[in-house]
Amino acid sequence: MSVKWLSFFSKQVAPFLFFILVQMTVFSTNTHATTVGDRVALLAIKSMIKDDLQGVMSSWNDSVSVCMWKGITCSSRHQRVTDLSLSFQGLVGTMSPSIGNLSFLRMIRLDNNAFSGEIPFEIGRLFRLQELRLYNNSFQGKIPASLANCSKLQVLHLGFNNLVGKIPDGLGLLSMLNLFIIHENSLKGGIPRFIGNFTFLETLSLANCGLGGRIPDTFHQLSNLRRIALAGNNLVGYVPPSLYNLSSLEQLFMDNNILTGTLPMTFGLMQPRLAVLSLSNNRFTGPLPPFVLSYPELIHLDISKNNFSGTLVITSRRACNPVIVSNDSFDGVISQCLGNTSSSPDNLDENPSGSMQLLTQESI
Repeated sequence: MSVKWLSFFSKQVAPFLFFILVQMTVFSTNTHATTVGDRVALLAIKSMIKDDLQGVMSSWNDSVSVCMWKGITCSSRHQRVTDLSLSFQGLVGTMSPSIGNLSFLRMIRLDNNAFSGEIPFEIGRLFRLQELRLYNNSFQGKIPASLANCSKLQVLHLGFNNLVGKIPDGLGLLSMLNLFIIHENSLKGGIPRFIGNFTFLETLSLANCGLGGRIPDTFHQLSNLRRIALAGNNLVGYVPPSLYNLSSLEQLFMDNNILTGTLPMTFGLMQPRLAVLSLSNNRFTGPLPPFVLSYPELIHLDISKNNFSGTLVITSRRACNPVIVSNDSFDGVISQCLGNTSSSPDNLDENPSGSMQLLTQESI
């Protein structure tokens, strides 16, 4: 009986156990090798930091695991680097192309530092990347077209840098985006039509980039869009109907352009949550739709420096103080909020400065 069992073990069980042992050894070896690869990549990133005002890089040394380094989070299973978060650390330097070797990265948060140079093309290798926040730095050059490979990207925030050139067409493949912010750069080529592909999008800010051109009529499927900032882009022509029909809209900034035409009289019927409407310094004409000034959530309305006409009737309680109507041709202003029965444009706030601040840090 024992002879038969030994024979069975040697022929069937032993080879199977040997196979399992080999696989475990290979897995352990590969895991160690890839973890070492993460360490090498991070040390390459460290080598490009020229100034570290808060000493964050001091923890990046061989005395502890990379998962213990400040700003680093690793996966529990593979011990691979999944999160690189070093916001507000006073870091000065450039971004190493080796960041593309951190293949398990899901989040990069390097905002509010002093990085310069180009955003490395190699960042497009990070196919697991879900969040990229590089705003408030001094990055130069073009937006990497390779970002189109990061198909799981949900947050792309490159605002307040020195980026130039066109918005790459390939970014239209990032169908999972819910936040797309590239404001305060020096871009060209107009607002891309592929914005209409971002059906999960909640925040879109392309403000103060000098893009030029017209606003494309491509907002039909963006039912989740809550905040739009297109101010300061030298945009011309009419505002497309699909933008006026966004029912989830809460904040709309289109000031400081060359937009023309009238607002549709039905504007406001479908935007019950609109809190901010900034249209100043354009060439809009005609009367304001009656629903605009009756928004229950309205807290800021700037329609100054246009050619609106007619009588302005304010019925929203929250809109009394922030209404800005200077340099327009209204016949009069009737205020029905806070117990006031009448007012005049001369008594209303004529200082539109700071309106973009309403697109708050919490909202992005």
